Amino acid sequence: MNLDLKEVPFSMRGSYMAVSYCGKNFRGSGLEEGLYLRTVHGNAKTPYVARIVPLHKGKICTYRIEAQPEKVELLLEDGTITLAFADSDTLLLGGKGEGLGIGLDFLPGDAFDFIQPVLSGEDTWYMADCFKNYMRYMLFNQAGSITLQQEWNVSNSEYCRLDICEQRGEFLLVLEEVRDSWINRRRSYDMDEIGNHTRDDFRRFYHSMPTVPAAYEDAREKAAYVNWSSIVKKCGFLKRDAMFMSKNWMCNVWSWDHCFNALALAYDNPLDAWDQFMILFDQQSPTGRIPDSINDSIIIDNYCKPPIHGWTFRRLRKIMNLDMEQLEEAYEKIGKWTQWWLNYRDQDGDGLCEYTHGNDSGWDNSTAFRMLPPVTLPDLAAFLIIQMEELGYLAEQTGRNADSMMWRKRAGDMRVRMLDKLFINGRPRAVRTVTGEEVENCSLILYLPIVLGEALPADCKEYLIKQLKSDTFVTGYGLATESPSSDLYEADGYWRGPIWAPSTMLLADGLWECGEKEFVRDITRRFCKMVQQSGCAENFDAQTGDGLRDRAYTWTASVMLVMAHEYLGEEC
Repeated sequence: MNLDLKEVPFSMRGSYMAVSYCGKNFRGSGLEEGLYLRTVHGNAKTPYVARIVPLHKGKICTYRIEAQPEKVELLLEDGTITLAFADSDTLLLGGKGEGLGIGLDFLPGDAFDFIQPVLSGEDTWYMADCFKNYMRYMLFNQAGSITLQQEWNVSNSEYCRLDICEQRGEFLLVLEEVRDSWINRRRSYDMDEIGNHTRDDFRRFYHSMPTVPAAYEDAREKAAYVNWSSIVKKCGFLKRDAMFMSKNWMCNVWSWDHCFNALALAYDNPLDAWDQFMILFDQQSPTGRIPDSINDSIIIDNYCKPPIHGWTFRRLRKIMNLDMEQLEEAYEKIGKWTQWWLNYRDQDGDGLCEYTHGNDSGWDNSTAFRMLPPVTLPDLAAFLIIQMEELGYLAEQTGRNADSMMWRKRAGDMRVRMLDKLFINGRPRAVRTVTGEEVENCSLILYLPIVLGEALPADCKEYLIKQLKSDTFVTGYGLATESPSSDLYEADGYWRGPIWAPSTMLLADGLWECGEKEFVRDITRRFCKMVQQSGCAENFDAQTGDGLRDRAYTWTASVMLVMAHEYLGEEC
């Protein structure tokens, strides 16, 4: 499998380092075009650590990139330079060829950036103190000779560049991420051996992913790489190893994205799946709220995400064997999370919760929020109904019979209120919480209550299914998030048109339960074909299938894997 480093970063499971090829002024960064070492730690003022510059006889030269999960090769006219991860903290840069070398241009940054020579016996190592990234990197040569160029000015270097050139036809530069005090591990590295080890680790992960029909095996491998390489080890606020949404720029765990990643891991990696499911609950507040997103350094509480955790748990328990400790943990955490919604997101006291911003729904700029929020939407009620039903199940399993009856009654009461206020003759609607007026829109978000499946009355179910199967939303690639016939449809409009993985999977789950199995299979094939064509993009142009925004997004990978496995299983 070949990787396009313009779209999918080179990294490995556990690492906070990534290598990407960035175009000129990429995302307004002011960068020169080239290959860059980046950090995905959350507190960095800039993710860009250093530009990687191939050299021949000390001069910058052109090169071609061939990237695979275990290594990146820079092919020059006079030899080859290879990049490979020895472990999650160590990147190797080696080369073979007469006159070959490589430069690391540590980009001009904030005050206090500099490279410090470190003496140890007859050896000299180099500590790059990258204050702009809040990170340090130790560099030393196993083979070849190092030259340091920097200009000191009071308290920092105006520029820092470290070059390594071949001796006897080869060089090997070792770069280690340093978070505490550096320890010389006195290791020597064999590039070929390292590459084999990394390849084997990836392939073990790849083969543990849900099986899919042969027609989508290439997409399965790409999805597996995106997920494997997006994992970082526990650090700071991350109390467990975490699967970021991406190691491009969406370097966080959002509090509904993680649910889909947990599902993809559940089949053969149950411990990892449980960690992904529970990771946001590690930062649950005393009131029961879970953050909008977290990374190792930052917790964002301005918003939240929809409570799909009951829906997710219902699927997880059908795939995994959960012990009593896990059932107890789920009951406590999901119960507090549900109670938070009931206590703090029902400001008009009508028994239905509301979203205070589009971000809270996960559909940030959906046309359902075209008027000033808060907005009461039927998808939120549907998610909470499922969540309370699952809490009823969990309470029963853990010996809390009174609680079980209480949660199931609450679920039934909310269902009655939802149908009374948010459906008219089977048609779902959005309502401004403060004024009670309907928010007219053509957003797919209104149709998410289909997740209730057979629990919906016949008129609601029939209306939702009819609209979902019509050309109101269906394109050649799946379900657009805004009807293409809408005046507010935008091809690259985020939640105003593009196809997204989570909406596709939530709708497919409900439609499947309603017996619309052939339609679900058709939508799944369209989605898988799109991923095969355009990769694991954050979202997709609904009319062309082209990938949009972040192009290496884990929930897209996870949804493709789960849907292809669950709904096209007979084709495997």
